[in-house]
Amino acid sequence: MAKPYEGEKPASSADTEGNIAYSVAVIDEHTSDEQLLEYNISPAEKKRLLRRLDSFIAPMVAILYLISFLDRSNLGNASTGGMLEDIGAPSNGLSVTTSIFYATYVTFEPFFTTILKTVKPSILLPTVVVIWGAIVLANGFIENYASLVAFRLVLGFLESALTPCLFLLLTFFYVRDELALRTSYMFVSAATAGVVGGLIAAGLLKMDGTHGLEGWRWLYIVEGAITIGIGLISPIFIANSPQTAWYLNDRQKLLVKVRTVQSRQYNGNDAFSWAEVRKAFTEPMIWISGLMQIGFDTVLYGASTFFVVIVRGLGYSTINSQLLTAPIYAWAAIVYMACAYTADKFDMRFYLILPTAVVTCIGYAILIAVQDNTGVQLFACFLCATGVYTAVGLNVSWCTANTAGVRKRSTGIGIQQLVGNCGGIIAGQIYRSVDRPYYRLGHAVSLGAMVWAIFWMCVYVWLLRARNAKKLAMTDAEKEEQDKAGVTGDRHWSFMYVW
Repeated sequence: MAKPYEGEKPASSADTEGNIAYSVAVIDEHTSDEQLLEYNISPAEKKRLLRRLDSFIAPMVAILYLISFLDRSNLGNASTGGMLEDIGAPSNGLSVTTSIFYATYVTFEPFFTTILKTVKPSILLPTVVVIWGAIVLANGFIENYASLVAFRLVLGFLESALTPCLFLLLTFFYVRDELALRTSYMFVSAATAGVVGGLIAAGLLKMDGTHGLEGWRWLYIVEGAITIGIGLISPIFIANSPQTAWYLNDRQKLLVKVRTVQSRQYNGNDAFSWAEVRKAFTEPMIWISGLMQIGFDTVLYGASTFFVVIVRGLGYSTINSQLLTAPIYAWAAIVYMACAYTADKFDMRFYLILPTAVVTCIGYAILIAVQDNTGVQLFACFLCATGVYTAVGLNVSWCTANTAGVRKRSTGIGIQQLVGNCGGIIAGQIYRSVDRPYYRLGHAVSLGAMVWAIFWMCVYVWLLRARNAKKLAMTDAEKEEQDKAGVTGDRHWSFMYVW
């Protein structure tokens, strides 16, 4: 049995006449939920709890997301190493195989988030990681274009489990004003994947001819083996819930329970419910968030797959183009980390996404307009990278923060990601070999996609503010009527949307 806590005394609960109803001086696992609602966790103990959670969850989330981005975007690295020519791919082979990945990726995202609580994260996630690692490794031995297409379809299906499920898993451990920074672990690692991927590719492509294998084959073989290894050890770090996390002591599990109980008025019952699933499918805010995301993701996937191709088109060698993309992704990671920290500290999204997205628009406008100055074009790539990860990552945490009800949130994340990741299909078709070296079509569509996303973001904020205003204008009688009707989740009168 956990020892009762004898630390800071929480605030007391008072009735409507000002009399003290009760005061919780100590809590243990036998303390009622009503009393837990009144308990205040001391700032020092909250800080220790978050530090403990971050010590185990942050590395797991970052590493899994990093390898997922490495394994989906190494197609661009391999193509610069001669893969498409070696397997007899058509001239549009890179575009088709980039897009085909997202055909299965977007299709199965809602399915995986809906079943996550039932199948258990510690089983589902390691299983798909190990299998997709084997698929990546097998890519190193393909002999024809049809095999590449087939493997990309399977890889898309498997990786579709990771991203939305990691988003959802974070909500099991953190409250909504902590999610932006924790989600940043994923997208910073995605940007880091660009840095690491370029450096790894530069080294492995130099192995061309070793044991009779081309350098691009070694790229797939080594990265696939690394993914399998990470998948095999990942169950150690993936807990199904805070109460089953071995790295939390009894006291810490109790504190997580306090946080869960205090947010339950919004989260509701976590048992599977078709009613909650329907709420997600009929929630306009989720679909608008998805419309924003499809614009952001079009830019993200175009950049993550084709930056190395774009830089090579500026006249750099295969190896140098891999190396030059590393600082571009590093800059993107730095900007995003700073914005994610600010988002959590000041509980804001819109005023961080908007300016960085505008800088990205300027970058693409320069790439379209300037065609004879390599230095300016390379600088424009840095501008493009400024808002790419910030927009995508903060929008995801924004959607989770404004969607309450465990099952509604889980389905909502899947819907948002399904709509958003259709951007990957678009991105695969806009950077065409016939447009090299300037890729004006790809840059123009990316610019248009970012403008599209900014428009829907403005609509989203307008609706959020309108809903908050409506709730603030409710009378006590209307609030009481809503409580009697059993309204929960983000539609409850006490839930305020963040923007």
